Amino acid sequence: MAMSGLGGVIAGAVAKQIVGKLFAGGEYAAAEITLQWRYREDVLEMAEKMKDLEAVLGDADERSRRGGEGGRVFQRWLTKFKRVAYDVEDVLDELDANELISKTQSKVNLCFSRNNQFLQRITMPHKMKKVTKKIDEIEKEGRRRLSLVPLESRGEGNRNNETFAANWNGHGMKTGMVGRGVEKEKIISLLLTSEEANKDISIIPVVGLGGIGKTTLAESVFADKRVGVFDISIWVNVSKQFDLHKIGSAILRSIMNSTINLDNCDLQFHLKKELSTRRYLIVLDDLWEEDGDNLERLKEMLQHGHKGSRIIVTTRNLRVVQQLRTGFLTNERKIVPVPESDIIDLGVLEPGDCWELIKRRAFGPDDDHSGLEEIGKQIAAKCGGLPLVANALGQVMSDIKTAGAWEDIRDTKVDLGLREGHQKETLERLMLSYYYMKLEFKMCFTYLAAFPKGFVMDRNRLIQQWNALGYICPATMAKGVSTTF
Repeated sequence: MAMSGLGGVIAGAVAKQIVGKLFAGGEYAAAEITLQWRYREDVLEMAEKMKDLEAVLGDADERSRRGGEGGRVFQRWLTKFKRVAYDVEDVLDELDANELISKTQSKVNLCFSRNNQFLQRITMPHKMKKVTKKIDEIEKEGRRRLSLVPLESRGEGNRNNETFAANWNGHGMKTGMVGRGVEKEKIISLLLTSEEANKDISIIPVVGLGGIGKTTLAESVFADKRVGVFDISIWVNVSKQFDLHKIGSAILRSIMNSTINLDNCDLQFHLKKELSTRRYLIVLDDLWEEDGDNLERLKEMLQHGHKGSRIIVTTRNLRVVQQLRTGFLTNERKIVPVPESDIIDLGVLEPGDCWELIKRRAFGPDDDHSGLEEIGKQIAAKCGGLPLVANALGQVMSDIKTAGAWEDIRDTKVDLGLREGHQKETLERLMLSYYYMKLEFKMCFTYLAAFPKGFVMDRNRLIQQWNALGYICPATMAKGVSTTF
């Protein structure tokens, strides 16, 4: 699927949420609006047509995943449907607003209220007729020309709500790591080197492709009881836009357990004061900065730790490691990366390890694989050895545990139209999990892209935002689905 086709996939999720307002007990439940408004027959007709169209959304969404022109036809239909759904919402909003205005004005100016009602009775039928015509056109195109049919949700009757995410989320990343035992033990050995044997502040780089499991490995090390020998342990998510002040503030905030606003001079002073008497472990996760001067300033900021302090740096760029090995502080043996032979260079996982990750996500503690193991192993072979892809697919597969659904995932070929290389392959593998995600969750997932990596979100506030945007309805919230997601 070309990148431009993603709009069609998202359109299906948007449209489903808008249609849900008519039928899921939401803001525009048909039973309520037809009693309140004077357009009972028109609204009911519109609602029934939209309900019929909603039934074929799943078919359109599935067929839009095809590559080439065939898939683009269904993507365009989904985009048209989204526009029609928004037109329906606009009409419902206007009806609702007019009803409120009518009630308010009736108390203030009876004559003006009657004029407003008269105008509404003239214009509103035309608007509703126009929208209904659009619905008819999109329905004809979908059912007759594209032969869309109602599609039952994959494996709905066999879904197991006790998914891996719900059952393992508290410790899966830290104690459920797969295939990295050797690398973990090597890092811990480097961390626990005696103070007398190594008086430097050492930097331990963990290098690897995006999605290879660098952060998961660092988390597993960070949570290991054996590294509790450090006076303080600090984890910093480093954004792609390098900001030394933010990094320093994050470290200081973690030490002092409070938010403080300092300029650069005060920040350096307080960091020196807090770090100089302590043996620290600091993880700088996802460091992108390649500029040698900026990295030298970073080392200057961290040089005041007690002897034997350690810094773990995860990065996908070997040039970052090379730059860390240069500069005055490195030459003076103040703060320096470990020897090249000790750099942790992560490779891809074996297919068996990917299957282990998928299995944990899909089945949790349940050992009954229901005859799906062979298909699951074939899917694992498509993960390219990337834990990120295996976990994402496993999460989706936990909801559709039928042979037919898993075979569809195994046989789906994704083409995002990107250039050749690792980024292309990784994204295309990840898109499999997105395509097979529950339709009602796609917009919630897409909304998360508005937040930068490492951003700490308040769960309840996020759910409220989803609800305000119409991505989830009160009924969904009541079931706790949004919290699980």
